[in-house]
This record gives sequence, structure tokens and C-alpha cells, in this order.
Amino acid sequence: MEVMVKGKDDKTAASEYYDLYLSIRKALREGKMEISDAEAYLAYKELLLTKKAKQLAQEMIKHIKE
Repeated sequence: MEVMVKGKDDKTAASEYYDLYLSIRKALREGKMEISDAEAYLAYKELLLTKKAKQLAQEMIKHIKE
């Protein structure tokens, strides 16, 4: 029996990664997370993104205003 896994569309996946990125940045500023943990978790989550979703997320992150 074949099972088809329905994945998220690229825009949704990129948006979720972007939200995660922002929350990790906040946790780092507040001292609630170590930078090595943040880098490792973001790298893991990035591996789960498609090429298009990764590009969309990078564009969103690039346009963050402090």
C-alpha cells in the first residue's frame, strides 16, 4: 500500500521557519538559549525545507528591520 504524505506548501513552510527564527532571536537576546543550540536547531529545521521554501525564508529574514 502506498501512502502519500501531504507536505506544506513552500510559502507556509518558509513562514513557519521565519517565525521560528524570530522566536529564537528573541530567546537569544533574553539569554534563554545558547547560541550553539540555536544554530543546531535552525540548521536541522533548514534541512527540512525545500529549495524554494529555503529561498523564501532567506528573503524574509534578509528584510528584518531592527
